[in-house]
Amino acid sequence: MEQALTAALLLWAPALLAVFGAFNLIGRGGGAWKVVTPLSLLLVVMAPLTVPDSTSTQAVELLWGVAVIGLPLLCGLVLMVFGGDVPVGRVPAWGRPTGLLLVACSAWLVVSWTPTFVEDVTLWDRFVVVMLAATASVSAFLFVLHRFFVPRRRSLSWPMLAGAVSASSLLVLRGVDGSIGVLVVAEVAGVFLGAGMALLLSMLVVWFFERNLPEPDDLPPPSEEDLERAAAIIARRTHNGGDFHA
Repeated sequence: MEQALTAALLLWAPALLAVFGAFNLIGRGGGAWKVVTPLSLLLVVMAPLTVPDSTSTQAVELLWGVAVIGLPLLCGLVLMVFGGDVPVGRVPAWGRPTGLLLVACSAWLVVSWTPTFVEDVTLWDRFVVVMLAATASVSAFLFVLHRFFVPRRRSLSWPMLAGAVSASSLLVLRGVDGSIGVLVVAEVAGVFLGAGMALLLSMLVVWFFERNLPEPDDLPPPSEEDLERAAAIIARRTHNGGDFHA
Protein backbone atom coordinates (compact mmCIF):
# COMPACT_ATOMS: atom_id res chain seq x y z
CA MET A 1 0.00 0.00 0.00
CA GLU A 2 2.85 2.36 0.85
CA GLN A 3 4.54 1.70 -2.50
CA ALA A 4 1.32 2.44 -4.39
CA LEU A 5 0.81 5.66 -2.42
CA THR A 6 4.38 6.79 -3.14
CA ALA A 7 3.91 6.11 -6.86
CA ALA A 8 0.63 8.03 -6.83
CA LEU A 9 2.21 11.06 -5.15
CA LEU A 10 5.46 11.11 -7.12
CA LEU A 11 4.26 9.92 -10.55
CA TRP A 12 0.55 9.85 -11.30
CA ALA A 13 -0.46 13.03 -9.50
CA PRO A 14 2.39 15.02 -11.13
CA ALA A 15 1.47 13.51 -14.51
CA LEU A 16 -2.12 14.70 -14.17
CA LEU A 17 -0.98 18.12 -13.00
CA ALA A 18 1.44 18.35 -15.95
CA VAL A 19 -1.30 17.57 -18.48
CA PHE A 20 -3.78 19.95 -16.83
CA GLY A 21 -1.10 22.63 -16.53
CA ALA A 22 -0.11 22.29 -20.19
CA PHE A 23 -3.71 22.92 -21.27
CA ASN A 24 -3.91 25.89 -18.91
CA LEU A 25 -0.70 27.38 -20.29
CA ILE A 26 -1.96 26.93 -23.84
CA GLY A 27 -5.13 28.74 -22.80
CA ARG A 28 -3.05 31.42 -21.04
CA GLY A 29 -3.98 30.31 -17.56
CA GLY A 30 -2.77 31.64 -14.24
CA GLY A 31 0.86 32.33 -13.45
CA ALA A 32 0.97 29.57 -10.83
CA TRP A 33 0.88 26.94 -13.60
CA LYS A 34 4.16 28.30 -14.98
CA VAL A 35 5.78 26.90 -11.82
CA VAL A 36 3.59 23.86 -11.17
CA THR A 37 3.77 22.45 -14.72
CA PRO A 38 7.59 22.31 -15.08
CA LEU A 39 7.91 20.96 -11.53
CA SER A 40 5.34 18.24 -12.29
CA LEU A 41 7.15 17.32 -15.51
CA LEU A 42 10.42 17.07 -13.61
CA LEU A 43 8.84 14.70 -11.06
CA VAL A 44 7.46 12.53 -13.87
CA VAL A 45 10.82 12.38 -15.64
CA MET A 46 12.59 11.49 -12.38
CA ALA A 47 10.12 8.70 -11.52
CA PRO A 48 12.58 5.84 -12.30
CA LEU A 49 14.84 7.34 -9.62
CA THR A 50 12.21 8.33 -7.07
CA VAL A 51 9.96 5.25 -7.35
CA PRO A 52 12.19 2.60 -8.97
CA ASP A 53 10.23 -0.34 -7.55
CA SER A 54 6.93 0.70 -9.10
CA THR A 55 5.85 -1.06 -12.29
CA SER A 56 4.45 2.27 -13.53
CA THR A 57 7.97 3.58 -14.05
CA GLN A 58 8.33 1.37 -17.12
CA ALA A 59 6.25 3.90 -19.03
CA VAL A 60 8.62 6.70 -17.98
CA GLU A 61 11.66 4.60 -18.91
CA LEU A 62 10.08 4.13 -22.32
CA LEU A 63 9.62 7.91 -22.56
CA TRP A 64 13.34 8.36 -21.87
CA GLY A 65 14.12 6.19 -24.86
CA VAL A 66 11.52 8.01 -26.96
CA ALA A 67 13.18 11.31 -26.07
CA VAL A 68 16.63 10.05 -27.10
CA ILE A 69 15.26 9.03 -30.51
CA GLY A 70 12.56 11.67 -30.94
CA LEU A 71 14.44 14.86 -30.10
CA PRO A 72 17.05 14.60 -32.90
CA LEU A 73 14.34 13.40 -35.29
CA LEU A 74 12.05 16.32 -34.46
CA CYS A 75 14.85 18.90 -34.58
CA GLY A 76 16.11 17.47 -37.86
CA LEU A 77 12.69 17.58 -39.50
CA VAL A 78 12.14 21.16 -38.32
CA LEU A 79 15.50 22.25 -39.71
CA MET A 80 14.81 20.54 -43.04
CA VAL A 81 11.33 22.03 -43.37
CA PHE A 82 12.26 25.58 -42.38
CA GLY A 83 15.47 25.43 -44.40
CA GLY A 84 13.52 25.19 -47.65
CA ASP A 85 11.18 27.59 -49.42
CA VAL A 86 9.36 28.78 -46.32
CA PRO A 87 9.39 32.61 -46.47
CA VAL A 88 8.79 33.12 -42.73
CA GLY A 89 11.22 31.88 -40.09
CA ARG A 90 13.67 30.42 -42.59
CA VAL A 91 16.79 28.95 -41.00
CA PRO A 92 20.28 29.57 -42.46
CA ALA A 93 21.85 27.47 -45.20
CA TRP A 94 23.23 24.97 -42.70
CA GLY A 95 19.69 23.99 -41.69
CA ARG A 96 19.05 21.31 -44.29
CA PRO A 97 22.35 19.39 -44.03
CA THR A 98 22.25 19.57 -40.24
CA GLY A 99 18.64 18.39 -40.22
CA LEU A 100 19.46 15.54 -42.57
CA LEU A 101 22.34 14.51 -40.29
CA LEU A 102 20.06 14.54 -37.22
CA VAL A 103 17.40 12.47 -39.00
CA ALA A 104 20.06 9.96 -40.09
CA CYS A 105 21.34 9.77 -36.50
CA SER A 106 17.83 9.10 -35.24
CA ALA A 107 17.30 6.41 -37.88
CA TRP A 108 20.57 4.74 -36.84
CA LEU A 109 19.41 4.73 -33.21
CA VAL A 110 16.09 3.18 -34.21
CA VAL A 111 17.82 0.31 -36.00
CA SER A 112 20.78 -0.43 -33.75
CA TRP A 113 20.12 0.92 -30.25
CA THR A 114 18.24 -0.63 -27.35
CA PRO A 115 18.23 1.45 -24.15
CA THR A 116 19.69 -0.35 -21.17
CA PHE A 117 17.49 1.59 -18.75
CA VAL A 118 14.32 -0.03 -20.16
CA GLU A 119 14.02 -3.24 -18.17
CA ASP A 120 11.44 -4.88 -20.45
CA VAL A 121 13.26 -5.24 -23.77
CA THR A 122 10.13 -6.65 -25.42
CA LEU A 123 8.29 -3.44 -24.56
CA TRP A 124 10.92 -1.35 -26.38
CA ASP A 125 11.02 -3.67 -29.39
CA ARG A 126 7.25 -3.56 -29.73
CA PHE A 127 7.22 0.22 -29.44
CA VAL A 128 9.81 0.63 -32.21
CA VAL A 129 8.07 -1.80 -34.54
CA VAL A 130 4.64 -0.25 -33.95
CA MET A 131 6.07 3.25 -34.50
CA LEU A 132 7.71 2.28 -37.79
CA ALA A 133 4.70 0.32 -39.02
CA ALA A 134 2.32 3.16 -38.17
CA THR A 135 4.62 5.73 -39.82
CA ALA A 136 4.87 3.65 -42.98
CA SER A 137 1.11 3.05 -43.11
CA VAL A 138 0.06 6.67 -42.51
CA SER A 139 2.73 8.04 -44.89
CA ALA A 140 1.67 5.65 -47.65
CA PHE A 141 -1.99 6.55 -47.13
CA LEU A 142 -1.25 10.28 -47.29
CA PHE A 143 0.88 9.81 -50.39
CA VAL A 144 -1.92 8.00 -52.22
CA LEU A 145 -4.45 10.59 -51.02
CA HIS A 146 -2.37 13.56 -52.23
CA ARG A 147 -1.18 11.87 -55.40
CA PHE A 148 -4.54 10.80 -56.77
CA PHE A 149 -7.13 13.02 -55.08
CA VAL A 150 -5.39 16.39 -54.55
CA PRO A 151 -4.11 17.47 -57.98
CA ARG A 152 -2.59 20.72 -56.74
CA ARG A 153 -0.35 18.85 -54.27
CA ARG A 154 0.95 16.09 -56.51
CA SER A 155 4.37 17.70 -56.80
CA LEU A 156 4.55 17.99 -52.98
CA SER A 157 3.73 14.35 -52.23
CA TRP A 158 7.32 13.05 -52.38
CA PRO A 159 8.10 13.61 -48.64
CA MET A 160 5.26 11.25 -47.71
CA LEU A 161 6.56 8.65 -50.14
CA ALA A 162 10.05 9.11 -48.69
CA GLY A 163 8.63 8.65 -45.19
CA ALA A 164 6.83 5.45 -46.15
CA VAL A 165 9.89 3.99 -47.89
CA SER A 166 12.24 5.03 -45.07
CA ALA A 167 10.02 3.61 -42.32
CA SER A 168 9.58 0.35 -44.23
CA SER A 169 13.33 0.08 -44.81
CA LEU A 170 14.07 0.72 -41.13
CA LEU A 171 11.49 -1.91 -40.23
CA VAL A 172 13.28 -4.45 -42.41
CA LEU A 173 16.71 -3.48 -41.05
CA ARG A 174 15.47 -3.60 -37.47
CA GLY A 175 14.03 -7.06 -37.94
CA VAL A 176 10.69 -8.20 -36.63
CA ASP A 177 10.26 -11.18 -34.36
CA GLY A 178 7.43 -13.44 -35.44
CA SER A 179 5.43 -13.10 -32.26
CA ILE A 180 5.87 -9.32 -32.15
CA GLY A 181 5.00 -8.95 -35.82
CA VAL A 182 1.55 -10.47 -35.38
CA LEU A 183 0.85 -8.24 -32.39
CA VAL A 184 2.02 -5.17 -34.29
CA VAL A 185 -0.33 -5.87 -37.18
CA ALA A 186 -3.19 -6.24 -34.73
CA GLU A 187 -2.27 -3.04 -32.87
CA VAL A 188 -1.88 -0.92 -36.01
CA ALA A 189 -5.11 -2.30 -37.46
CA GLY A 190 -6.84 -1.57 -34.15
CA VAL A 191 -5.59 2.01 -34.17
CA PHE A 192 -6.82 2.61 -37.72
CA LEU A 193 -10.16 0.90 -37.07
CA GLY A 194 -10.67 2.77 -33.81
CA ALA A 195 -9.82 6.12 -35.41
CA GLY A 196 -12.18 5.40 -38.30
CA MET A 197 -15.02 4.42 -35.97
CA ALA A 198 -14.46 7.54 -33.86
CA LEU A 199 -14.55 9.70 -37.00
CA LEU A 200 -17.73 8.04 -38.21
CA LEU A 201 -19.29 8.48 -34.79
CA SER A 202 -18.51 12.19 -34.76
CA MET A 203 -19.96 12.54 -38.25
CA LEU A 204 -23.07 10.67 -37.12
CA VAL A 205 -23.50 13.00 -34.14
CA VAL A 206 -23.21 16.06 -36.40
CA TRP A 207 -25.68 14.54 -38.87
CA PHE A 208 -28.25 13.79 -36.15
CA PHE A 209 -27.83 17.30 -34.72
CA GLU A 210 -28.28 19.03 -38.07
CA ARG A 211 -31.15 16.74 -39.01
CA ASN A 212 -33.13 17.78 -35.95
CA LEU A 213 -32.61 21.49 -36.53
CA PRO A 214 -35.72 23.37 -37.69
CA GLU A 215 -35.87 24.93 -41.10
CA PRO A 216 -34.39 28.43 -41.13
CA ASP A 217 -36.93 31.24 -41.06
CA ASP A 218 -37.26 33.49 -44.06
CA LEU A 219 -35.73 36.89 -43.60
CA PRO A 220 -38.27 39.70 -43.44
CA PRO A 221 -38.21 42.23 -46.28
CA PRO A 222 -36.09 45.32 -45.63
CA SER A 223 -37.82 48.20 -43.97
CA GLU A 224 -37.78 51.77 -45.17
CA GLU A 225 -35.11 52.54 -42.56
CA ASP A 226 -32.90 49.71 -43.86
CA LEU A 227 -33.25 50.90 -47.43
CA GLU A 228 -32.43 54.49 -46.48
CA ARG A 229 -29.35 53.36 -44.52
CA ALA A 230 -28.15 51.19 -47.45
CA ALA A 231 -28.62 54.08 -49.86
CA ALA A 232 -26.65 56.38 -47.55
CA ILE A 233 -23.78 53.89 -47.33
CA ILE A 234 -23.69 53.47 -51.12
CA ALA A 235 -23.68 57.21 -51.61
CA ARG A 236 -20.90 57.67 -49.06
CA ARG A 237 -18.75 54.96 -50.69
CA THR A 238 -19.24 56.49 -54.10
CA HIS A 239 -18.37 59.94 -52.79
CA ASN A 240 -15.27 58.71 -50.88
CA GLY A 241 -13.85 56.66 -53.76
CA GLY A 242 -14.97 53.25 -52.50
CA ASP A 243 -14.02 53.53 -48.81
CA PHE A 244 -16.54 51.82 -46.61
CA HIS A 245 -17.80 53.68 -43.53
CA ALA A 246 -20.95 52.13 -42.10
